[in-house]
Amino acid sequence: MKKYLLFILISAFSITVKANCEDLKPFTVVIDRGHDAVDRGAIVEDESEYEILAALVAEITGELTGDLNVIYHNPTGEHLTIEERAAQINALKPDLVISIHMGFSDNGPRQAAIILNDKNLEFEKSKEHASSLITHLTKDAYFSTIRTEVNGMALLEKVNSAAFILEIGNMNAARDRYYLQSNGSKRVSINFTAFLNDLN
Repeated sequence: MKKYLLFILISAFSITVKANCEDLKPFTVVIDRGHDAVDRGAIVEDESEYEILAALVAEITGELTGDLNVIYHNPTGEHLTIEERAAQINALKPDLVISIHMGFSDNGPRQAAIILNDKNLEFEKSKEHASSLITHLTKDAYFSTIRTEVNGMALLEKVNSAAFILEIGNMNAARDRYYLQSNGSKRVSINFTAFLNDLN
């Protein structure tokens, strides 16, 4: 009987320790910049989506106050297939993946969107995090309206965590390109950092 009680106590202690360790685990966010040094994305007037996003992502996070682990995927711009990108991201075991791109349309400036995939394993969590990011980013009047759409973006289906794509700005709008390469990037950074700090 004493041995049985001891086993129960040890088991309970082990479960408690495991739970506490999980509570202490930092919330890991992978930021995946769209495109790479080979596939530079949309190119307008000698400006490429890749270069604009590289500069934006480099300063997109400010001071983090929570227990967060932010990882910038593929910082060197290595050319990767979707499968290779997903495999590398999954190896990092993130809680959230945000792939950042720019849109491309003829509808003028202020084009921003969140893109989700309902085949993502953590689709509901993806929607929750996306909604929170929209709340923060729309504090900047320049991006006062951010639409949400669900489509079959392959990367979102292949990663094992909550994930969405942020399309910020319109490559086809000179005003958006200028905004994201001037003081606008600072506003995006402030609001994006506030979103990250609210995650944990």
